[in-house]
Amino acid sequence: MKYEKMRGGKMEKIKIFLVDDEAIILKGLETTYSWDKMGAVVAGTSRNPRKAVDEILEKRPDIVITDIRMKQMSGLDLIQEVDRRAEKKCLWIVISAYRDFEYAQRACELGAFTYLLKPIEDSKLEEAVLSAANAIRQSRKSRKILQDYEHFIENNRKVFENYMVGKFSGDQIDEEELQEALARFGGKDWDALFYRAVCIDFVRTQDGKYMQAATQEEIAGFLESDLGDAYQYFYFQNESGYRIIIFAASGEEYLVLPVLERELEMLRQKFSVDFRYGISGLSRAIKGLKEVYVQAVENLEQTNEKKRDLRELDQIRSHARTYISQAVCYVQEHLNDEFLSVGMAAREVHLNPVYFGRLFGQGMQRSFKQYLLEERMKLAKSLLKTTDDTITEICEKVGIPNPSYFTQQFKKHVGCLPTEYRKEKYEEQ
Repeated sequence: MKYEKMRGGKMEKIKIFLVDDEAIILKGLETTYSWDKMGAVVAGTSRNPRKAVDEILEKRPDIVITDIRMKQMSGLDLIQEVDRRAEKKCLWIVISAYRDFEYAQRACELGAFTYLLKPIEDSKLEEAVLSAANAIRQSRKSRKILQDYEHFIENNRKVFENYMVGKFSGDQIDEEELQEALARFGGKDWDALFYRAVCIDFVRTQDGKYMQAATQEEIAGFLESDLGDAYQYFYFQNESGYRIIIFAASGEEYLVLPVLERELEMLRQKFSVDFRYGISGLSRAIKGLKEVYVQAVENLEQTNEKKRDLRELDQIRSHARTYISQAVCYVQEHLNDEFLSVGMAAREVHLNPVYFGRLFGQGMQRSFKQYLLEERMKLAKSLLKTTDDTITEICEKVGIPNPSYFTQQFKKHVGCLPTEYRKEKYEEQ
């Protein structure tokens, strides 16, 4: 078993709490294993799961290893009671005899990190603890990054709002995530507003340089000083280099084309720049942000001869099957990458992520996200049927490293738990 090296011996120990009503097993768990080498320390033990609830809440361990079948309280009830009362969540590793296997599966459905069957193999326990410890350390690192990030966005509210709308428009986050991000600051009912987008492309000279193109900061300053009182707005730059302004107003009358065209002319004069633009139709509610963004980009690209003429757009449509075929091959080769996304596939075929996402959905009759999950489930079924890989190993191979989440998704798509599926295939053979 390979143990994670501690930097300078200063890595914080993972605290473990052990629960089992059999004294011999509990003592064996506490003294047999090389907890220190695993970067862990036993913070407490208990033979009484009812008393263990208060001890766990007091000592706040990172990992609790518990038996399932106990006299005073089952391991399932222990998990539910602690999770209900704890401010700091811990990871659960459950131990069960073969006859209690259904209980172990239920524990995973409740959010347990993994389960182990009695008699416990040393290597399996060490593997489970090391995997859980790594997940905890990654979570701590992510929380620290998140805290720093939240401090930053509190001081850069408009920048953050622009950034998140840009991510949503580019299909990198969904509507629920955008709603949560915009609600962070409160004060606005974004769903009640009307939206219209403008996509700007600065004209380049023959040597490829922009004609005195205004910087991001200069345009943002113009929007804030000249339009900030009249409009709500979002402003960002997309992957193609276009500047996007999405205007928001309480009524349609504030977003009529002559008004917006007058504002764009003011922008042109202020910075002495030449640019082409495309303007979208009107839409309402946050879900319409992506719609007006796509319309504005398409309207610009259909009129901008230097970027893409109509014949080139027709050519892209005629080659849609080729792009999708290339993307499918890319997905099959990278199923084990948990960060695989529509943006990565779009870059592989050299298309705008928003345009590629719509192209893929039309061609495959389902979204890229749905297709990716279906293919991961197909691979998981094949591995369960043809290999002796553990559930943890299969999770890594299909790009879903969390066994609990993998089990939930597998049951949702296949209709049974992974272990049940494997058992059925063995019986058929």
